[in-house]
Amino acid sequence: MTLPGTPPVATDLVHHIGIAVSSLDESIEFYRGLFGFKPGKVIVREDIGVRGCFVPVGETNLELLEGTSPDSLITTHIANRGEGLHHVCFEVEEIADKLKTLDELGVRLIDKVPRTGLMGGDIGFMHPSAARGVLIELAQHGH
Repeated sequence: MTLPGTPPVATDLVHHIGIAVSSLDESIEFYRGLFGFKPGKVIVREDIGVRGCFVPVGETNLELLEGTSPDSLITTHIANRGEGLHHVCFEVEEIADKLKTLDELGVRLIDKVPRTGLMGGDIGFMHPSAARGVLIELAQHGH
């Protein structure tokens, strides 16, 4: 997709890389043991069927995500595609405006209005078909 003019979602920060895992505890230990990373606290969001944590890596994070039920999006993702890369998240300002602009440009979205993400910020996902098969999350966190 080529868009004329100023990029509608200009950013210079990958906030996190989401990784779908079958065992959050084993994955935390893997990244801690192999790289010495110090994970943040485990966050459980039953409303979205996710148990996860953020692992700081320089200016970005790994977001390790485990499904909490057989029908959670992470559990079904793993059943269909296996563990591994789930999404890439870019930090943006004025996320509601960005999602509206993308929708007006005809970019296929999962979320046309922001919702609350695992970390508590406002998020919105672009459909993978909009980015050649990559699930892209846009997020606005109060820094």
